[in-house]
Amino acid sequence: MPSNVFRFDESWDIPEATPQQVWDVLSDAELLPLWWGDVYKEVVPLDKRGKGVVGSRAKARARGALPYELSFIVEAAELEPGRLVVVKTFGDFDGLWRAELSPSCNAQDRMASAG
Repeated sequence: MPSNVFRFDESWDIPEATPQQVWDVLSDAELLPLWWGDVYKEVVPLDKRGKGVVGSRAKARARGALPYELSFIVEAAELEPGRLVVVKTFGDFDGLWRAELSPSCNAQDRMASAG
């Protein structure tokens, strides 16, 4: 396996947003710097397929806690509105990033009490 292939396993709780709201951001690569500005410095679309479309590609420039930047291509691989976002990455790191979205118990409780 090449040394630049990574797998990220994470679980995030975003109580202020529904799965559909999170999906709307994650499925539109251009919004990543607005949502996650500490990491994504720039995202530029590479085609005119549109937002939230399988196969759409964008060039990303990102920086984490370490003092260097990564440049890579993000390609939408699987998209199920409000439920799933899978992207492939190519460039300074190659891999697959998968987000399975589901409402948290707290968000469900808040939505039920608000209705």
